[in-house]
Amino acid sequence: MVSVNVAQLLQEAPGAVREFDFSDRVAAVSDEVQLRGPVRGHARLMRTSEGILVHSDHVAPVTLECARCLDETRLELMGSFDEEFLPSVDLRTGLPVAVPADDEQPRIDEHHEIDLDELLRQNILTNLPLQPLCEAACPGLCATCGQRLDRTHRGHAEDEAPIDPASPFARLATLLKNDEDK
Repeated sequence: MVSVNVAQLLQEAPGAVREFDFSDRVAAVSDEVQLRGPVRGHARLMRTSEGILVHSDHVAPVTLECARCLDETRLELMGSFDEEFLPSVDLRTGLPVAVPADDEQPRIDEHHEIDLDELLRQNILTNLPLQPLCEAACPGLCATCGQRLDRTHRGHAEDEAPIDPASPFARLATLLKNDEDK
């Protein structure tokens, strides 16, 4: 969990800055994305007139499935975000601050801590490649046998691909083959 106590920074004048490095595990990103180590980064906290502005640059090591060959591929996702956190409790009185019901602004919790886990998780998700590849020249899979198309793969004759009679597309395959033969 990446969090930091900002009670001292909230007592300072706008423009005051604190910086820290982090390397910590973040809660599960999603079912399809596996983190394979801690998220590492640097955060810069700056006091504003309303709250605390957080700027973070970070790197997340993830494991994804290659879009062509379905092998496991490892990537280092780089990301950054800027987000302002507003207090949920008045620092001097300890009373809750009124928050509008439709307000989605991140909040500093009642212990005066900022939790970056959810922002890091969302940022990792938005930085995922649309089609992750194990390598730029990944050949993919053979449509006939399902094996990886690399130097060891041998070609197939057209009649070598058996048609499964139980398949709902067996009749269509037979019609297409008959049409090609004409």
